[in-house]
Amino acid sequence: MLRFRNILLIVFGAGLFAFGLNYLIMPNHLFEGGVTGLSLIVYYLFKVQPWVMNIVINIPLFIIGWKILGRKTLYLSILGTLSVTVWLALFEKVPFAIDLHEDLILVSILGGLLIGIGLGIIFRSGGTTGGSDIVARIGHKYLPYSIGQIIFAIDTIVLTLIVLIFQDIRLVLYTLMMVGIASKMIDMVADGGYGSKGVMIVSEKSEELAQAIDQKIERGITFIKAQGFYSKTNINMIYSVIYKSQLQEMKELIHQIDPHAFITITDAHEVLGEGFTLDKNKQPLQRD
Repeated sequence: MLRFRNILLIVFGAGLFAFGLNYLIMPNHLFEGGVTGLSLIVYYLFKVQPWVMNIVINIPLFIIGWKILGRKTLYLSILGTLSVTVWLALFEKVPFAIDLHEDLILVSILGGLLIGIGLGIIFRSGGTTGGSDIVARIGHKYLPYSIGQIIFAIDTIVLTLIVLIFQDIRLVLYTLMMVGIASKMIDMVADGGYGSKGVMIVSEKSEELAQAIDQKIERGITFIKAQGFYSKTNINMIYSVIYKSQLQEMKELIHQIDPHAFITITDAHEVLGEGFTLDKNKQPLQRD
């Protein structure tokens, strides 16, 4: 079951994201990456509201992702997507303006802060906003690229389309500034700014946990032989390095299998090796 607190935080984060998009990004003709960027392209060309396109684009992705990603991941994605859609539809009806005297630098900074904080809250609560996240998770299952690399590729394609269609490199550069600020804020809010986390787990159900982590989170696992000081019991302590976006899923998975597990989480400032800098064939990942 989804925790009520997480649901409230996802809805609140979606509200911040939609507020920044509706009252800062759209009035100043800036853009975004991913599905939101595609929605804005359609809005600027044909005046179809982004909340409409958000639903239209995400519905087929939900259908495709249902069997591939599992119910819980899809529930969280649907919650985040619907929350953003409802907020955008509401804000469309509320006349409100933020007068920054058409200073696109200020617009990019404030827009990046609001969007980044909103998305950071959503990700920290275990949710997503659908779109690129779903495509990246599906692609990660079948391609030798990380989720981050696939999202970056999607954003690059969308921004390239923006340049080709609108032929205004100035707005794209302001958009890149905003996206960069948003990215930093997402990291700060979601998990203190570190890209990866090291997780150590002491549990009597280490075998079951290892199987679940391997199958559901798809990260590597190392067993470390350990012994309890008081009990003198020999156990296999689990060590795994995961992406920041997988932390909430990892904690909930551990709690489901062994609510009494002892967990320590550390910041991984740099990670080298398979799944991070090497692919499944031990070859360096290609970074464009």
